[in-house]
Amino acid sequence: MTNRFTDHEITDKELADLESLAKTCRADILKMTTLAASGHPGGSMSSIDMLLLLYKFANINPDNCRSLDRDRIIVSHGHTSPSVYSALGRNGFFDIDEAISQFRLAGSIFEGHIERSVPGVEWSTGNLGQGLSAGCGMAISGRLTGNDPHIYVLMGDGEQQKGQISEARRFAVKHKLNNITAFVDYNKLQISGNIEDIMPQNIKDEYTADGWMVFEVDGHNHKQLFDTIKKSKEVDRPVMILAKTIMGKGVSFMENIAGYHGKPLSEEQLEDALAELGIENNLEHYKKMRKEFRFNAKQHKIPKYEISVNTGQPKAYTVETKMDNR
Repeated sequence: MTNRFTDHEITDKELADLESLAKTCRADILKMTTLAASGHPGGSMSSIDMLLLLYKFANINPDNCRSLDRDRIIVSHGHTSPSVYSALGRNGFFDIDEAISQFRLAGSIFEGHIERSVPGVEWSTGNLGQGLSAGCGMAISGRLTGNDPHIYVLMGDGEQQKGQISEARRFAVKHKLNNITAFVDYNKLQISGNIEDIMPQNIKDEYTADGWMVFEVDGHNHKQLFDTIKKSKEVDRPVMILAKTIMGKGVSFMENIAGYHGKPLSEEQLEDALAELGIENNLEHYKKMRKEFRFNAKQHKIPKYEISVNTGQPKAYTVETKMDNR
């Protein structure tokens, strides 16, 4: 299986293309959320650079998005769906115009939290804090079946407060899951404010203490992200990349403001934001598409896999066996 993070050196042209595409995607995010008058633009704009890099270089594309040996990209903070839809749409998994115009529209597959009915989405989200567990399960599955995918798990920093993540961290180390790389979108803000005010924690030290290798990067620097992922492939244990980001990145009046976690821009604010990004304001075009949408239940068909795994024989205890409480 080709691994473009280890077998490739990122070029200046690719970096320039990613930089340009990131602006386009940030505009997509703002158009979606303003059009729907709901959604989560802030974290979507801080996560988009990581998503674009992964969907460009990981072993997944529109032609292999259900093959058994594909890499898996798990987005745990599923409310950042606008960034996922934009990254996937701009990489050819579906028509980006449909994603923008149908975002959070009843009958559309482009829901507020990502679902597996969307091409390229691996895991349906809801409650935060569960994505790392899902990633560990996929990493174990890949090892048992010999398909050898690499698992990338993207998470928010606020959800690191969840206890289930602590359990998943230890599970990954116990089972030596060096085929999993986690990313934490470290913008230091969550829905209620600064993460240090809500529930202080040292995310880096907690992963390190549990046995993970931790790298710190600028989460908006595509070269740093690429080189760090490339370096992580040489590590024989689970890797977490702490990506320092800015909520609302790219639009000056949105940056580092917790309120934009889940607040879309007004149409007037959108005009200003798109001007700053240098992107055309074609919201009227998407309004027309949204009005003309008709429910057709078009969903990505998820295949069922027949997999035989020998789990061994369970230990049986007869009534004569004397044991401690169990």
